[in-house]
Order: sequence, then structure tokens, then C-alpha cells
Amino acid sequence: MKNIRTTALVLLLTMLLASCGSSAPGFSVGTSGDTASIGAELSGSSYTPVDAEAYDYMANDLTGFIKLGAYENIPVTKESGALTDEEFEDEVDYMLQSYSYYETITDRQVEEGETVLADYSGYLDGVQFEGGTAANQTITAASGTGYIEGFAEAFIGQMPGVEFDFDVTFPADYGNTDLAGKEVTFVCTIHSIQGSEAIVPELTDEFVQENFGYNNVTEFNILFREEVQAQKEYYVESNMYSELWLAVVDNAELIAYPGQEVERIYGERRAMYEEYAGYYGVDYDTFLTNYAGLTDEDLYAESQKYVKEDLVMYQLIKELNFEVTEEEYAEGMAFFADYYGATEEELISYYGEETMRTTILWQSLMEKIAETAVITEG
Repeated sequence: MKNIRTTALVLLLTMLLASCGSSAPGFSVGTSGDTASIGAELSGSSYTPVDAEAYDYMANDLTGFIKLGAYENIPVTKESGALTDEEFEDEVDYMLQSYSYYETITDRQVEEGETVLADYSGYLDGVQFEGGTAANQTITAASGTGYIEGFAEAFIGQMPGVEFDFDVTFPADYGNTDLAGKEVTFVCTIHSIQGSEAIVPELTDEFVQENFGYNNVTEFNILFREEVQAQKEYYVESNMYSELWLAVVDNAELIAYPGQEVERIYGERRAMYEEYAGYYGVDYDTFLTNYAGLTDEDLYAESQKYVKEDLVMYQLIKELNFEVTEEEYAEGMAFFADYYGATEEELISYYGEETMRTTILWQSLMEKIAETAVITEG
């Protein structure tokens, strides 16, 4: 079984990250929203971003864009929320593995194929170039690896703690034209050599006292099991909500997209991927294909799905006269912060308050819709 906490976190992140560039989360959970081919103005090098304000779903009449289908009495499957002994043992093993570490070696030279922890700074004509400096990076010192010939090999035979430098040449077809085919110098320092096998700690009284604040393993097993039980219950509930949401969106009929909302979201998501592509030194299409597993058409189709889901969500809110009070929002924030081991400030800083508010709104809306669902225990 997949780790319960990790899988539940993926469900939340799916909801949160779908909102990138949107005024509200698009919650892309596999809906079959309508798609359209991308015109010349939205693809390739001729693309020009659309300058448009985010569409205000609550302030506008949505009946000309979406027609809701059935959202009550929908059949849905809910898995058992009971935590088995095997699942709990898997969670304990997963937790212990998360505390695993490697032996650090500092008293000999690096050998072929070993992994090192190092800092490096890249210079072009004596000036540091953007993206060429990093600290505490894990690098495998092996011949024929990496996208710059000679970079990884240069760490072989070096001693930890001793600064060294070397010259390499970027490939002629490197994505960053300022560096393509250019010889640069890297100045590096290895902190340590990583041992070959991960060391997994044992579950002892000392371990749980140091890392969890429990008195002993017996207390840990009782309290940690309660925590994992709660995680599984939320995981099961979230899976059911996702299935229910999929049905609600599929049952809705898309009439039209509002304004330039699809193009706006597509543009902002594209800009994000273009920035990532620049960081990795490749072009936009290469990054989409090799790193994100998408095409430009996929990205546009995703943007359409997000808008359809936004339309469905806000039209439901209007039909049901639904809202989340400040007290309910505070309770939701406290829940997510506690559940994922983060502070409320960290969640807001990373995702933004608007995204968190809409995520809590969506979950509360699904709780209401689930009240009428025909639930079958799986």
C-alpha cells in the first residue's frame, strides 16, 4: 500500500496546484472537460501572452457558460477507513526510512561512481553566470554522466575540504545561447563522500524520545497509530470526494468559456513552465515533454478543464447559497496545518491565502454534496 500520509498529501496538492494562475482552484482530478485545438496565436514561437484580468465567477451570471447536471444522490464508493496492523507497520517502516542517513566520509579521495555533497560556482570569462552556482548538491562522480561532458568526472580523485577548479565546455546545442559552446570554469569544494548504503535507524526508546518526544516505544505505538488512523480516514474521505467531484463535473454541460479565462490561465501556466525551462537550460517544448510529460496542447486542454471545474464549483455555490464562515475557514486552516505538519503561515506563504480559502471552500462544498450521495463501502 502507498504511504497514507504521502498519498493524502498528493490529493491536497492536486487541488492546490491546479489553481496556479487561476482565480480559484481548477481541481483537475481527471474530468473530461471539453477541449479545443490551439490557434497559431497560442502556440510556438509566435505566442503572445493574453493581458486579461482574472474572471470573477461570483460577480457574474454563469448560466450562459455552464449547465449543472445531477449533483445529488450520486453513487460513490468509499473504502474502509479501518487501519490494519500491516498498514500501520508499513507506516512505521516508512517513517524510519525517512530518518535514514548515509555514512559521511572525509578522509580519502573520491572514487569513480561515488556520490559527493559539494558546492560549486561557474564562471564565464571570470564572471559568475546565472544558474551555475549551488550549495550542498549531491553529485555522482562518474564518467559519461551529466549534460556537460567532464563535469562529473572532475570530482573523481578530489579530497573533501580542498577547493579545486576545472574547465568544461557547454554543448553547442545547449538551451541557453549565452552558454552554448562556451568554455567555463567551475570552482568546487566537496564536503563529504556519501556511503554506499542507507542506514535505517531502529525503533528504540531513545529514537522516539529524540525525534517525537514520546517516553518509550510503547507510547509511540499507541499515539502514532492514532495519528496514522486519522490520516487514513482523511485519505479515504478525500478519495471519495474526488470520485464524487469527477461525477459532478462530468454531469455538467459546458456551454462556453467566460471571456479570455482559458487563455489567461494557459498563459500564466506556460510562463511558469518557460521559467522552469530556462532554469534547466532547455527550450519550452523540451521541458514540457521531458520534465512535465506534457505537450503544449495538453497544457491548453488542462487550462480548459480548470475553467470548467471553476464554473461548476461556483455555480454550485450559487445554487446552494453556500458559503464558508471565517470560523469555518480558521478551523480548516488549523486542520491542514496540523495534518501536514506545517504552520498556517507557511501554508499561506507557499500557496497564497486565496488558494487556501478556495481549497477549504471546495472541501466544505464536497462535504455538503456527500450528504446526499449514495455511498457504497468498498
